[in-house]
Amino acid sequence: MLMKCCAFRKYIMTESTHPRIKKTPFGTLRRIVARSASVFMGITAAIFTASFAGASSAVPPRPDGLLSRAIAAQQDGQWVAALADVQKAIHAGNTQPAAINLLIATARQQHHIGAAYLLVADLAAQHRITVSQSRNIIEALIRHGPVQTLPEELVHARNNSGYGTQDQWAWRDYLLGVAAAESGQYQQAIDWLQASRLASPKFWPATELLADQLATDYQFATAQQVLQSAIKAHWHPRQAYHDLIGIYCAQDRLRKALILAQDAAGKYKTSAEFQVLVARVYGLRQQQNIEQIVLARVVRKFPHFKPAYLDLLELAQNNGDGGLIENISHRYIRHFPHDVFSTVLQSRLAAQQGNAVLSGRILARAMKKKPANVQLWLARIELALALKQNKAATLLLRHALVLNPDSLLLNQTLCGLLASKPQEAIAAAQAFANRHLQSPSAQQAYVQTLLQYKYFAPCRAFLHPLIKRYPAGRWIQQSWANYLDATHAYQAERKFLIKLTSGSAPRISDLLLLATLDYQLHDLSGEEMAYKAVLQIEPANSMAANDLGYTLTVENKELPYAQKIIEIAVKNHPGDAASRDSLGWVFYKQGHYQRALKQLKQAVELPGGQSPEGLEHLGAVIDKLGHSARAIGIWKLALKQLDDSPKLSPHQHKVKRRIEDRIKKAKLFRDMQNAGGKMM
Repeated sequence: MLMKCCAFRKYIMTESTHPRIKKTPFGTLRRIVARSASVFMGITAAIFTASFAGASSAVPPRPDGLLSRAIAAQQDGQWVAALADVQKAIHAGNTQPAAINLLIATARQQHHIGAAYLLVADLAAQHRITVSQSRNIIEALIRHGPVQTLPEELVHARNNSGYGTQDQWAWRDYLLGVAAAESGQYQQAIDWLQASRLASPKFWPATELLADQLATDYQFATAQQVLQSAIKAHWHPRQAYHDLIGIYCAQDRLRKALILAQDAAGKYKTSAEFQVLVARVYGLRQQQNIEQIVLARVVRKFPHFKPAYLDLLELAQNNGDGGLIENISHRYIRHFPHDVFSTVLQSRLAAQQGNAVLSGRILARAMKKKPANVQLWLARIELALALKQNKAATLLLRHALVLNPDSLLLNQTLCGLLASKPQEAIAAAQAFANRHLQSPSAQQAYVQTLLQYKYFAPCRAFLHPLIKRYPAGRWIQQSWANYLDATHAYQAERKFLIKLTSGSAPRISDLLLLATLDYQLHDLSGEEMAYKAVLQIEPANSMAANDLGYTLTVENKELPYAQKIIEIAVKNHPGDAASRDSLGWVFYKQGHYQRALKQLKQAVELPGGQSPEGLEHLGAVIDKLGHSARAIGIWKLALKQLDDSPKLSPHQHKVKRRIEDRIKKAKLFRDMQNAGGKMM
């Protein structure tokens, strides 16, 4: 049967994973006047020269004094003086958040991000700021507006920065690669990162980000080679293993990812990180029973590794296993008594035992110490909702947003609570989006709220100018496709998706969306083309392999090929009922009834396998093997499921008619057999 959804498994990470560059384009900058950049770079160079050579005989001001002077200059509107002073303060040793934030603000206000970029690169090369700090500063410097572009001033600054050490050039090129990656210009990012590695072949941040960008650009083979060479040369092998597993997961090569994760877990037996990765890959393969066993073993062996507890709690919650939830909650509280999440778990346990008063007291005590903590506010709101105090929950949310005005999660929760008042929900989402014009997530959340409440005219008025002005903005493209889908403009949506996927490197998500749309429009040839395009890029993509194979099976076309690609999906997702059902059905179509029966029996025993369509297939095979009475019983169970559904989709109506026809034919054949036996 067809898979119900597609979730991109770009990376599976633990808390120890190195921070990665986000792939969503964020904003666009005005083009910078090169001359002003050159002048300001001259100021920066003079500062560096004086500092290194000791040119000034006067005692330099203390870093704190310089920062205070820069803040005062900023408040007086003297942005040039503020930028010069904050650069001096940072160079003198003040790399605290206040100084960094002022550098970002002044550099962006004066359009001198090239000078700030060179300062950041040189500080990073001297190990005076961390990789994460340098990357965050560059991302913040270029962020402006609803989408991003790579500012030309950065390239100009790099090309005119004069000589430097190999480390300095490696950092300059690496940070240019960061900026290009943040702007969604993957090929440019790859070029700069390769230049960084040429300057310093063992520079790990550039190697890691290069592999990430190659994978993002669907150059999986090259990305794997980069990481495999790092493992072979013993350059950050643990992180290289971790990233390589992530790239296999990105390709849906989950069998390969599992083998590699198990290999890494064997090499690093004293580390819980790879043990948890093994469990997560099992989870991606829909083998939740094995995932639970592995996580339980990790919790026992490594009692102070938080990700294992969190994964196990999430799994237990998804399975509705109250006993396991209580057990793991008590363990977490015992091992992490001062953690905020321990407080949340204590509150939940008290509420589950019917003691809502104690639950509220636990949260109230914690919130006195941490009044702005989002996690505690959400737990308090959760308690109010459990007690059916919806008005109190809404008031709590509004109060929480006053303390945390930048929390998108709180804002979205508020919009959800205001479901009965759509105008208020939309007003809340719009106000948040207006306060965070540089955040694509806030803008996208506003669009989703408009679509949720079917405010299509305001949604179009908001999106149409953006899609015209920023046609390559990723979040804008996604939102526009969602708008067309919500308004049932399927032909316009199809035309838009065809345009998106017509380039040399189409995105997998767009191709899968196009295939799903073609299926809905009953354009099976278009669906096949889209899925085949996905499989050319990602040969192991389970959704494309299963759905294409199932469609070919239903049409009785290319059955050996259909079997081959469905088997790929089953190998990667052995616990997935849909792909195993498809494999059984393609065996049935080829006349291999015993093999079909084995697969279909396994399919209905898996979570989600007892769907009407899955039961229809199982009944068909059993009927073919001469057990019509058993087949009729299975089909009647499928019909009962359909009858119990409040509303049937067109596809479900078709399944229902098919099953009813099968029952009629089976009964008629059985009656004919009985009649023939009596006559004899």
